[in-house]
Amino acid sequence: MLNHKMHIGFLLGWFCINAFHVAVAEVQHEHTLEGTLESEVYPATKPIANVLWVPSEHGVLKEEQKVAEQLADAGFTVTMPNLFESYFLPVASSSLRKIPSNIIEREIARLHANEIPLFVISSNEGASLVIKALASFQQTSTSMVGVVLLNPNLYIETPQAGQQAKYWPTVSQVNAPVYVIQSELSPWRWHLPQLQQELSLSGSDVFIRLLPKVRDRYYFRPDALPVEQKQAQTLASDLMQAMKTLSPYLPVFRESALAQNVQSGEGKGVVRTKSSPQPTDKTGLQPYSGSQQRYLKLNDMNAQTHALEAYRGKVVLLNFWASWCPPCVHEIPSMTRLKTMLKGQPFEILAANLAENKPAIQAFLKQHPVNFPILLDPKGSAVQAWQVFAYPSSYLIDGNGKIRYALFGGHEWDDPLTVQKIQSLIEQTTASN
Repeated sequence: MLNHKMHIGFLLGWFCINAFHVAVAEVQHEHTLEGTLESEVYPATKPIANVLWVPSEHGVLKEEQKVAEQLADAGFTVTMPNLFESYFLPVASSSLRKIPSNIIEREIARLHANEIPLFVISSNEGASLVIKALASFQQTSTSMVGVVLLNPNLYIETPQAGQQAKYWPTVSQVNAPVYVIQSELSPWRWHLPQLQQELSLSGSDVFIRLLPKVRDRYYFRPDALPVEQKQAQTLASDLMQAMKTLSPYLPVFRESALAQNVQSGEGKGVVRTKSSPQPTDKTGLQPYSGSQQRYLKLNDMNAQTHALEAYRGKVVLLNFWASWCPPCVHEIPSMTRLKTMLKGQPFEILAANLAENKPAIQAFLKQHPVNFPILLDPKGSAVQAWQVFAYPSSYLIDGNGKIRYALFGGHEWDDPLTVQKIQSLIEQTTASN
C-alpha cells in the first residue's frame, strides 16, 4: 500500500511540475507478441504510469499513434494492441464484437502487475470492450486502475428511434474511477446523466467533460472543422488532465459486482462478447412499437410555436437533424421534394434542429432551402423526450397523432416505396375525417 501511495504522490507531483506541456518526440516503437495478440508499445524512459489504449471499431489510428508518442515523451508507457490485424479481421464494428473481452482482461492484468498506475483508454465502441474486461478483472479486489473514455458507445445496439437504449450489463457492474470525454455536437451528450448514473451503480467515481462545438470522432474526421482540428491538437493534454483527475482515486481497492456472481457460482462467462446479443439492422423505415406518449412543442426560426397536437388531421414527418451531420444534409433535399410532391394534401414536415444557433442554421438554409418549418431545440428537451440516440432520426405520425413508423439514419424520402407508405397514411387520415 505504501508503494502505491509513493507512485500516486510521484504521479501527482509530475502533473503539477509539467503543467500538461507536451512535446512530440521521436520514439522507437517496440512490438511484442503474446499468444496471438500483437501490440505496439511506446515506452517512456522513466515511466510514471502505464496506458493501455484499446482500439475502437475504427482500428489503430495514426492520430492516436501520434498522441501515444506524446504521452510516452511525457512519462507514460503506452501499449496499443492491434486487435484487428492480430486476428485477421477487417476493421469494422462487427469485427470488434468478435473480440473476446478476456484478451483485454489479460492485458490489464499484465500491465497492472508492473506496480505502477494503469490507465485504460478507449473510444466509441471500444469502450464496451474495456468495461467488460475491467469488470471481469475486478472479480478480485484491485486498485491503481483508472479508465478514460472518449465519446463512449456503451449501448448493446443503437435503438430504433423512440426506443429506450440498453447498456451492456457490465456498465453498471464495473467499479473504477472513470473519466468520460464527450463531444457536444452529438445526440449522446443529452444522455450523459443516464450514463453517469449507470456507471455509478456499483461504486464507480465518474467524471464527465463536455467538449464544446465538436462532433464525435473530432480528432480523426476527414471533414474536420477548424474548431475540431484545434481541439484535436490538445488531445494528449486532455487525456493527461483526465488522468490527473483520476489519480487520487486509484489507491482505493475495488471489486466489481461480478465478484458476487463468482461467490454465487455464476462464473466469468457473463462478460464474454460471444454470448452477447448481436445488433440488428434498423436503418430502414420500420413499424414503430415504442411509447406513444411523446410531447413536442418548439418554436421555429420566426418564434412561432409548433405543438404536435395542433397537427391532428395531418400526417407528420418529424425529423431530428443538425447541419454538421452529413446524412442529415444528404436527406434534406429529398424531404423538400417530398413536401412539394404532396402539396395540397394533409401532410407536413417538422424538422427539429439539435441546439444550433440561429446564424448557423440560417447560413445552412441559404445553401439548402427548405419548404417546411425548422424547429429550435436549444436545450435538447425534444431529443430527450423522443429518445434520440442517432442523427438523423425520423418519425411518421398519422392524422390521429399515433406514431406509425420510425428510423435512424439518412433516407431518400421521395423514393417510391416510402411515398407509398405515406400516401397510405394520408388516405387513412382522409377516410377517418
